[in-house]
Amino acid sequence: MDCKKLAEIKAGLLCYGVNVDKAAGEELLRARPYFYDKGFVHAVNANIAGSNVCVSVAEGFSGKSPYHLRGNNGKFTIEIESGESVPISLFDDLPKTDTVIDDLARPHSNHVISLWPSLVCCYDRPGMKCKFCSIKPTEEQTVVPAEDVIDGLKALFAKTDKYAINIGGGTHLHPDNMADYLTKIIRGVRTFTSTPISVEMAPPTDVKRLKTLHDAGASSLIMNLEVANIELRKAICPGKSSISYEHYYECYRYAVEVFGRGKVSCVLIAGIQPNEDIVTECEKLTDIGVIPTIIPFKAMDDCEYHNRPNCNADDLLWISTRVGAILREKGLSPKMQEGCTKCGGCSLETNYFDMI
Repeated sequence: MDCKKLAEIKAGLLCYGVNVDKAAGEELLRARPYFYDKGFVHAVNANIAGSNVCVSVAEGFSGKSPYHLRGNNGKFTIEIESGESVPISLFDDLPKTDTVIDDLARPHSNHVISLWPSLVCCYDRPGMKCKFCSIKPTEEQTVVPAEDVIDGLKALFAKTDKYAINIGGGTHLHPDNMADYLTKIIRGVRTFTSTPISVEMAPPTDVKRLKTLHDAGASSLIMNLEVANIELRKAICPGKSSISYEHYYECYRYAVEVFGRGKVSCVLIAGIQPNEDIVTECEKLTDIGVIPTIIPFKAMDDCEYHNRPNCNADDLLWISTRVGAILREKGLSPKMQEGCTKCGGCSLETNYFDMI
């Protein structure tokens, strides 16, 4: 399959999810009890034609997708209404550890695991929650203790050492508290592995916390602006927009100094803001050495925007083509950053960077 066709199929899967055939779903559910988990935390991660892809299978919109997942004797394909058929393979499950990590960590590629030890967020309050967010808080309203995460990862890495780690989640209590919590986890993990660790978090009040995070052993950093326009960001992220646009850029510049050019990234969400705003923001980000990641909006059942249309695949392709060219022009590559950004399962930057 040529790169352009692969990007088109992947864009469709990212935007519209996949409608799973009943028999295939039952087979996959037996092997993976979490197969039909909702949300973007544990959506299904798979590989098509050598490209990682994160695809929704359990949301309301998935049942209307023009993409169908079918199975035959343990082999699975994505069938498109145009008549095309593409093999799809799911990643191997992680070894069991009998720790919290069995519920937290999922393989997002053959070489990256992602875990969200915080499913609570200080912005998840009436009138404050980001309208695209589908995180459902836990009953305990707290994070998994750092010691439990460390012990679980230690047990996992005693059985396999092939994975880089991506750690993210809701912002517990306050961005500063979350930075300190993640620093504690990373410091503990560094006692038994040197694997790359990517951290996804909101910018802390004190930028020096980013250096503390780096010195603890974080390899790369993701801080998501999500919406470029300041006024639109206030409407879509009423709580998180209390972190000013200017402070984001202060943190980006400092983080690039500390982690290095190409080791810091930022998610922008397509489908809820003008395409041109995203491209303009990508120019600004890449000027200072930050890698943009363009993730399409999906109307998750549990987000406030659940009645809005999903991002259009053609819009995602248009934006991603331009972002790929910008990255090339600025001498940046998603593959410079180990973990989530290099994995590329949630977006098209890795595909378009390779095409240009």
